[in-house]
Amino acid sequence: MTFEKKFAEFKKELEKRNASELPTDLAMQVTMTDEDCGGTFYIANIDGNFAVEPYDYVDNTVNIAAAAATLKDLLAGKLDGPDAMFRGLVTVNGNTAHALAVMGMKKKAAAKKPAAKKTAAKKPAAKKTATKKAAAPKKAAEKKVEEKKPAAKKAAAPKKAAEKKAAAPKKAAEKKAAPKAAEKKTATKTAAKKPAAKKTAAKK
Repeated sequence: MTFEKKFAEFKKELEKRNASELPTDLAMQVTMTDEDCGGTFYIANIDGNFAVEPYDYVDNTVNIAAAAATLKDLLAGKLDGPDAMFRGLVTVNGNTAHALAVMGMKKKAAAKKPAAKKTAAKKPAAKKTATKKAAAPKKAAEKKVEEKKPAAKKAAAPKKAAEKKAAAPKKAAEKKAAPKAAEKKTATKTAAKKPAAKKTAAKK
């Protein structure tokens, strides 16, 4: 792998790290000792401005030299900085504290997503209020229909009273006609009894 490709990998990984805890005067020059991707780049944090660029940093506070695989293991946390220095895997010249600070950089904390979920959960509540508003006119319309029903009953009441008044004379006429019919029946009964009187006269 070429130096440019390997440097691009390291830069991408270093930019994911939290540089807020680094010294504000840090300037570290890094030399990769591999034959295929050998080269130099720097890591700086001057006045809080973090930068990783593929150039020499002559006025550095510390310079280190290591194989690309060793640097990769240090960033991945597979290799401890002091242990790598003790074993001779990393050569350090200058401010050792600055070198260890870079080797121990941690990844940035991921952005919290639950806050976005909470705002999304509030949306259904707005839908519920919308449905309640839509249901309110329906209930008002139903109440109006119920209020109209007693009026219809009131209108029907005079009709029934008129029908009763119209039926009253008929009933009275029927009651008057009933005695006459009774008188006719009694008359027929007395007429039927008269021949019996004749029979008694004949016996005499």
